[in-house]
Amino acid sequence: MAKLDLKIVNGSLATTAGVFPVDIGIKGGKISAIAKWGTLPDADHIVEAKDKVVLPGGVDTHVHAADPGFEQAGMSFALTSQAGALGGVTTIVDMPIQIPMTTDPESFDTKFTSIKPKAYVDFAMWATCKADDVSTIIPLKAKGVVGYKLVMQESVGGIMPYHDDGAIYEALPEVKKTGLLATIHAENQEMIIHLQEKLKKEGRTDPRAFLDCHPIISELEAIHRILFIAKYMGARINIAHCGMAEGIDLVDQAKKEGQPVTVETCIHYLTIDDSIFDKRGILPKLSPPLRDRKHVDMLWQRVRDGKVDCVASDHVAYPLDPFKKGNIWEASAGAPGIQTMFPLLITEGVNKGRITLPQLVKVMSEGPAKVVGLYPKKGSALIGADADFAIFDLSEERQVKLEDQVQLQWTLYEGMKVVYPDVVLVRGKAIVDKGQVVGKAGYGEFCTPQQKISK
Repeated sequence: MAKLDLKIVNGSLATTAGVFPVDIGIKGGKISAIAKWGTLPDADHIVEAKDKVVLPGGVDTHVHAADPGFEQAGMSFALTSQAGALGGVTTIVDMPIQIPMTTDPESFDTKFTSIKPKAYVDFAMWATCKADDVSTIIPLKAKGVVGYKLVMQESVGGIMPYHDDGAIYEALPEVKKTGLLATIHAENQEMIIHLQEKLKKEGRTDPRAFLDCHPIISELEAIHRILFIAKYMGARINIAHCGMAEGIDLVDQAKKEGQPVTVETCIHYLTIDDSIFDKRGILPKLSPPLRDRKHVDMLWQRVRDGKVDCVASDHVAYPLDPFKKGNIWEASAGAPGIQTMFPLLITEGVNKGRITLPQLVKVMSEGPAKVVGLYPKKGSALIGADADFAIFDLSEERQVKLEDQVQLQWTLYEGMKVVYPDVVLVRGKAIVDKGQVVGKAGYGEFCTPQQKISK
């Protein structure tokens, strides 16, 4: 075998099939060899991974970098991709919320032109469509999007277009023609708006008013409804940010019946419950909202059972002013989390015995890549795949500190224990070394779905 560009030695490679004591050889940015310790040829560079776990790089399927359009508020793809790299994310799949939103080929070009020079890690892009115009769905496939975001419940401030059942009825056949998928924000619009207006009339502005107008049934009903509509239309869908085991069970039953559907949960639903409202005020406003501790425990069980396809961050780095001030109705929904997502999955999941390393790889790497059509190029440790890895010392737990987060004014996870990666490689190049960003803006490449491995 020819000399390698780089090899990772003496580590334990975790895959969905198990954990193996192997060395990994990399050439031309691809995985070229996996063999027993000490059996690979020489390499120009060596990464020592003794007593460490080597994980396929994370694929975060739900990120709101808000670039372009929100740079003056301190949000940009440069910062988001640095934060992702520090947390072990090697591929970011960015949502279409920016100015202008990605609703047609022209707005796609505007976004791509803005974020490509800022990308520290590889990236892919979701699109959406206007509620009254589905004609742009097919042209956007040619641009390389992974799929389309459809929102059944109007976002705070109307940032995303609201897609009622009629708009979804028109959009899903067009999505089906592309062979891609629609990822769905599933909540019952009429129920939530009715309860919200009722609570406003009662003078409620406290944080828990938001929970009271987003009851569990409002999410469950919407999941049930979109599963029925998508089955009738024959379209593939993904249920985004599902925070309840009951919702995941609905998806699991649909899968058993042969429906092409996947489901995503988020790190906040696995680590935080609604009691945080009593401590942090309006900051934990998320949509769908956090539930009680019982739901946290039930979600971990669904991850263990293999019913969750991916865990995502739903990251958005809103500053405190103007987005996260005021009463609960005026505050924007969302929280930063891309830097702490996989580190928390290790401490709260693996180190506490809730899940195994193979189960972690399934929901942080392989599963997400499969959902958006990037597998096996991304999210795997197969020969010929991109050499994306995050290397962790599982014993190196530390506390989340605000000053360690990439230009954040707040985090919901401050004080919680995490394990950050020592080294992060994207296509065989170190982006993070010794816990510090060493990569360069613009290195990240655009990824399109349904790519095959080229060895």
